Amino acid sequence: MMLFVTAALFVVCATALVRRMRIDGLLERALYVAVVALALWLGSTWILALAHILTKTALIVRIVVLLVIAVVALRRVRRMPVEPSLHWIAFLPVAIWIAYVLWRGAVLPPVSHDALSYHLPKATLFSQQNGFVYFPFLNPAIRTLPVNYEMLLTEMILWSGTDELTEWISVLMYLLFVVTTGALVERWWGRTAGSLIAMMCAAGIPVVVLHSGAHKNDMMVATLMAAALVAIGKWITDGGPSLYVAVIAVALAVGTKPQAAILGVVLAPMILWRLRRDAGAIMKLVAVSIVAFFLLGGAVYVANFLHEGSILNAKDVDRENVEIVPYGDWSTLWQGPYVLLAAPFSLDRYALKVPWEAQPWFWRRYEIYFSELGIVFSIAALLSPFAFAWSRTGSSLERRVVTIAALMTFAVMLPVGFKPHGLYTISLPRYALFIVPVVFGWTIGALNGRRGDIALAIAVVLFCATAIVYAKNDAFAPFAYFQWARQNPDTRVVLFDPNRAASVADRAAGPREKIAIDAGFGTWIQPAFGADLHRPVEFIPPGDGPPQIDDDAQYVAVDRAYAVVWGHPDFRDLSQARKYLLRGTPSRRDVRVIEALLRDSRWEVVLYNPRMVQAVFHRRHARL
Repeated sequence: MMLFVTAALFVVCATALVRRMRIDGLLERALYVAVVALALWLGSTWILALAHILTKTALIVRIVVLLVIAVVALRRVRRMPVEPSLHWIAFLPVAIWIAYVLWRGAVLPPVSHDALSYHLPKATLFSQQNGFVYFPFLNPAIRTLPVNYEMLLTEMILWSGTDELTEWISVLMYLLFVVTTGALVERWWGRTAGSLIAMMCAAGIPVVVLHSGAHKNDMMVATLMAAALVAIGKWITDGGPSLYVAVIAVALAVGTKPQAAILGVVLAPMILWRLRRDAGAIMKLVAVSIVAFFLLGGAVYVANFLHEGSILNAKDVDRENVEIVPYGDWSTLWQGPYVLLAAPFSLDRYALKVPWEAQPWFWRRYEIYFSELGIVFSIAALLSPFAFAWSRTGSSLERRVVTIAALMTFAVMLPVGFKPHGLYTISLPRYALFIVPVVFGWTIGALNGRRGDIALAIAVVLFCATAIVYAKNDAFAPFAYFQWARQNPDTRVVLFDPNRAASVADRAAGPREKIAIDAGFGTWIQPAFGADLHRPVEFIPPGDGPPQIDDDAQYVAVDRAYAVVWGHPDFRDLSQARKYLLRGTPSRRDVRVIEALLRDSRWEVVLYNPRMVQAVFHRRHARL
């Protein structure tokens, strides 16, 4: 509840700041208010976090201050007239879906890999440390990533004392993504039914439906990138402070996921060219950009540079460089667009046929990491070039700049080279979400009148069908699991993998018995903190020697499954998944702790699954 109170107060304050901007569209104004509110929110959170006073008491003081500001601001806010329309009834299914997602989030424990391995563990550690801390003991691939999303999770944990309601942040980002899509269409085509149709289609994109209640930051960064495109488009047409809204949106996005920096690099020369004769405006822009970068998540990159000598890459236990985002897989330039367009038409929920391989690629339709953008998007994307050519307003400078910026950003993002080859490509739908509003803007956005009413009705039906199918089959939170969890209140069991080491240790250990974790990439950490997040957790330092474990640690959990799942040395391409998936060999460091404790009589085995490198040990107590 306090999350929504905080959000509402920041919205009031942002509304007062945005009121002087000349914004005609209801959705566009709502988007600007949301971006400014989020900037005020995260900016204040970062100030508290960097000062190490991010506590519940500080958050309460902030709410009191916001209340005072909001009372003053409300006197100055002019109500924007809202034209009543029966078309808004079409969004009743979306409201029902949101109610279901909120209910499901209150019933189920956190259930996805990223939620359990680093999103929530980072947030929990921040809450325990009263702010941002650099954690050298975390895996290099996750310790250097930006943490705007985790900062919001931290606030939820501080307010509630648990991680039970942290999915609600994703619901807010889901709503904002839908509004952003409508705002772009509204800018391009005015107040027509097209914006509502585009919003409904965006709400029903399969990967968006899955992310609406999941612990992931992809929706957040995509929304902010799309918001920056909307704002830069307005600035190109009307000038004014929209430029700074775009800068803020990009800064927020870069503080959430690093790929957003590509959009900033793409937009920078366009902006500087337009301001080339105004040195004062350029200096002001640079100053705003620097402040926005540092206050809206850029502190992570500074910490990375100070500790690792790089703004993003890290060093492993041998102090060798670890490339966090490997680049240069040029085949993705054409394979990526093919996967985006073809995946929705696949008849297999677990494999995707690709023309360049004899065997299909490993793929999972109902999983948040892969999924797809839907048939509507594929058709719209194929029609977009024709819509551009046929549109009488296709030569609009705003549309051209926004479209070119989106396509350039998308193209530069493509050649990422995750191993095995194809792993990034099938993940592209969630990385490319920011282009959805642009694609819908060129196609769906132009619909109006009777054709618009028919299209809106079809979009509602498609949304309902998608929501039902994906609620039932969600790989991490299927409806059957939700029903079971309702019958087993306060369960901490993760349905798809109930016997991971941290989960077993959580069930075995007392609420205050310390658990030591040997953590690598993908290690589940969050369950070890316990339901109230107060159980002490220790991280065993990496290395080649004997493991260093505190004397008061009662349990040790080892989870090194990632090497087995994806780490086979011959696993080069996803078409080889049937042969090599789940057949990797753990390294000596992966089994170092297990082998040491198996030989140590002070420890007894609670769980040992050598195939998946899962182990839990309990300290033996001397008998009197």
